[in-house]
Amino acid sequence: MIRVRYIPQVGLPGRHLSYAWEGLTLTAALYRGGEVVGQEVYDFSDLEPGDEVVNVKPKALPFSPLVSAKRIDGETLEVVLLYWHEPGDEPELGEEEIVDG
Repeated sequence: MIRVRYIPQVGLPGRHLSYAWEGLTLTAALYRGGEVVGQEVYDFSDLEPGDEVVNVKPKALPFSPLVSAKRIDGETLEVVLLYWHEPGDEPELGEEEIVDG
């Protein structure tokens, strides 16, 4: 199980972030007007219980949309990601999203 929490942040004009999971691998894509302009791939499969990832240096994007990831136990991964929104339109986000990883 993957528990995902989002942190709202005003995004760059005309751009948005999208996330896709495949098992314990996360792909974060940056779009400009519907076209992918960059992607980061994060593979969490090697994390052991108690391992935590923070301050990830991006390879393809000018920033890292991954704030942190922590393996809680053998079955649970907690991930914190950026959630971009338009200025003045901050979303109401739930406590967390559960992803079957």
